[in-house]
Amino acid sequence: MRVYVSSDIEGVAGVVNAEQTSPSGAIEYQRARRLMTFEVNAAARAAFEAGAAAVVVNDAHGPNTNLLVEELDERVELLTGRPKPLNMVQGIDEGFDAALFLGYHARPGTAEAILDHAYMGSVVDGIQLAGEPQGEFGLNAMLAGAFGVPVVMASGDDKLATEIEALLPDAEVAVVKWAASRTAARTLTPATARVAIASAVTRALRDIRAECLLPPPEPPIDLEVRFVSTAQADLAALLPGAERVDGRTLRYVGDDYVQVFKTCRALLLLGAAAGR
Repeated sequence: MRVYVSSDIEGVAGVVNAEQTSPSGAIEYQRARRLMTFEVNAAARAAFEAGAAAVVVNDAHGPNTNLLVEELDERVELLTGRPKPLNMVQGIDEGFDAALFLGYHARPGTAEAILDHAYMGSVVDGIQLAGEPQGEFGLNAMLAGAFGVPVVMASGDDKLATEIEALLPDAEVAVVKWAASRTAARTLTPATARVAIASAVTRALRDIRAECLLPPPEPPIDLEVRFVSTAQADLAALLPGAERVDGRTLRYVGDDYVQVFKTCRALLLLGAAAGR
């Protein structure tokens, strides 16, 4: 059994604000990346104990160099650095039996969700796919689905759990904190969170359910990206095939989800070049 791990940071137990998620946060960021690393280790150990022959971990947050490689379980392989063509699920096309999404968060606009956003919080106001709002979990799970990989387990806050329930009700979710606002939560301690994560991984890999495969929409696949500013939309509109819907929204329609996903990524990167 080959297990894939996509590791984000906003959904890690104890992480509640932007200072903890960016290298500019100095001491708080260093603490958070250690917590992130240890949650990955808890999941990896449980995966190996469940019979995994290989565990590949993708450092999927921000600079993509958050995980402390010297502290990782020595049996895992790490995907680190950027850019990566498939971003948060780079390598998912290399043949895996199951995927785990650790430290994830809710999509933008979710009330009282810890650090809700999609990929680039200063750029993206919202993303819709086939008319439905999506965040990182849904978009990445569909990309995994396009390559036949079920997302069997995730960890994060209670609002992420609600989002997953609507998309993949058969997936195991380890809730490690309960949001009180965008930057405040009641959280498990790190040690207790790791136990919850390991238990969820064990349950998920004991019985890998076909129902945890989330296929992308049937073509034509309609993508809409709403930017924070019109200046960002101005630059993103330079991408061939992008249609301006309104001042801050662009639309792209494609037949292949992998290409639609990469186009979404390109739109965001162009928008980011404009600043705010």
